[in-house]
Amino acid sequence: MKKIQKLFKNKSYSIHAIADGNIIRIENIPDTAFSHLLIGDGLALEISSSNIYSPCNGVISTIASTKHAFIITLDNGAELLIHIGLYHDKPSQEYFDYHVEVGQTISTQDPILTLSEEFLKSHHYKVIIPIVILNYQQHPIKSLTTASTIEQGKKIMTCK
Repeated sequence: MKKIQKLFKNKSYSIHAIADGNIIRIENIPDTAFSHLLIGDGLALEISSSNIYSPCNGVISTIASTKHAFIITLDNGAELLIHIGLYHDKPSQEYFDYHVEVGQTISTQDPILTLSEEFLKSHHYKVIIPIVILNYQQHPIKSLTTASTIEQGKKIMTCK
């Protein structure tokens, strides 16, 4: 039993790009709550496309009532927040068309949601999406991409 626990203790979990985009280091996210790790640790993607795909295997544990964010719980207990856009006023729910629901098991690259054309236009086709591990103290980042741009489905980080 201890051998099995040790095996899982050292396992890394991969997080992949949810869409094609530009990588923004966490300290450069133009929102203090994210850039100072008050919410979690990770990075952001600046995207211009409407389709968002699952970055990992897990379960959709939360979809915000305003639909601007969702959380995936990985099987190791890590909680991954995907926060669509940075803004002071929460956007309208009709901008987000989810293809999943809370409690649903998902796999890497499953379609999660589609952003409306109106939402993309209102952000000048440059939507910043922080992707952070909420409980990063228990599940620290083990590796982080050094790329400045990324394709959907490519690995952007791993966590414990």
